[in-house]
Amino acid sequence: MIRALVAAVVVAFVLTVALVPAVRRLALRLGLIVPPGGRHAHDRPTPTAGGLAIFVAVWLTVLVGTVWAGIWPWGPALRGIFIGSLLLGALCLTDDAFGLPVLPRLLGHVLVALIAWQHGVRIVGLSHPIYIHGAGYVPLGWLSAPLTVLWIVFLINAVNWIDGLDGLAAGVIAIASATVAVMALSGSPPTVGILAAVLSASCLGFLVYNFNPARIFMGDTGAMFLGYMIACLSVLGAFKSTTLFAMAAPILVLGVPIYDTLSTMLRRLRRGQPIYSADRGHLHHRLLDRGFSVRQTVLAIYALTALLCLVALGLWWR
Repeated sequence: MIRALVAAVVVAFVLTVALVPAVRRLALRLGLIVPPGGRHAHDRPTPTAGGLAIFVAVWLTVLVGTVWAGIWPWGPALRGIFIGSLLLGALCLTDDAFGLPVLPRLLGHVLVALIAWQHGVRIVGLSHPIYIHGAGYVPLGWLSAPLTVLWIVFLINAVNWIDGLDGLAAGVIAIASATVAVMALSGSPPTVGILAAVLSASCLGFLVYNFNPARIFMGDTGAMFLGYMIACLSVLGAFKSTTLFAMAAPILVLGVPIYDTLSTMLRRLRRGQPIYSADRGHLHHRLLDRGFSVRQTVLAIYALTALLCLVALGLWWR
C-alpha cells in the first residue's frame, strides 16, 4: 500500500509538471488568455484553462494504477466520479472559451452531482450530540440525494470563487486533499485515500507554474474540477464516519472556501445583489485591501487552511 501510494503521488506530480507547458501553449494558440485589470491581481495577460493538465494527470494516474498495475479496484463510485468529471470538464472548457450564463452552468453542476450520487457517492446519515453506541446516528433516507448534491454543487462553486489569486485554489486544495487522504487511508477503502493523495500531488505540480507570479491559470476547468473531486472524496472518505466530531472534520478541512462562499452570498443578499454577481469582497480581496501582497495573502490563507486541517485531524482521531 505504501509503495502504491508513493508511486501514485510521484506519477501525478511528474505528469502535471510535464503537461502544463503543453496546455499553456494550447491556451495561447486558442486565445484563452485572461487580461489584467478589474478584479484581477495579475499585471500581464496570462493563459488560462491550465486545469486541463490537472484533470489529465489525475485520471491518467488512476488509469495506470487500475488497468496497468492493477492496484485499485475500479468500483461504481470511482466510475461515477470519472463520468461526472468528464461532463464537468466539457462544460468548463466551453465556459472558459465562450462564457456561459449562470443557469446552464448550475444545471450542469447539479447533473454531475446527481451522477456521482447515483454511483454511490452519498452522504447517508448524520450524527448528533447524544451519540451513544450508534443511538445518535440518523439515516438520511430520501434526504441523502438533495444533501449530497447540495454539498457537491456548493464546493464546485466555492473552490471556483477562491480561485482569485496566483496559486490560491491549487494550494488550498493540495492541503485539503492531503488531509482527506490521511482520513480516508485510516478507515476507508484505499482507493479513496490514494485518489485524494493523487489530487494533492497534481495540485502541487500545477503550483510549479501557478504560484505567484503565475505563468498559467487553472480557469474554471481546474477550479471546478478540484471542487468536484474534493467534494466527492470527502463524502467517500470523511462523511462515512458515524461519530459527531469526525463528521465535522471535512467541514473544517474545507473551512476557507466554505466561509468565503457563505459570507460572499450573505453579503450580496443583504445588498440586494445577485448571488453570482462578481465583486471584490472575497476573503483574498479583503486581505489585499488591507495591504497584504499577493504572496502574503496566499500564504496566510495556506496557513489558515493548514491550521483548520490540523484541528480536523484531531477531531477525526478523537
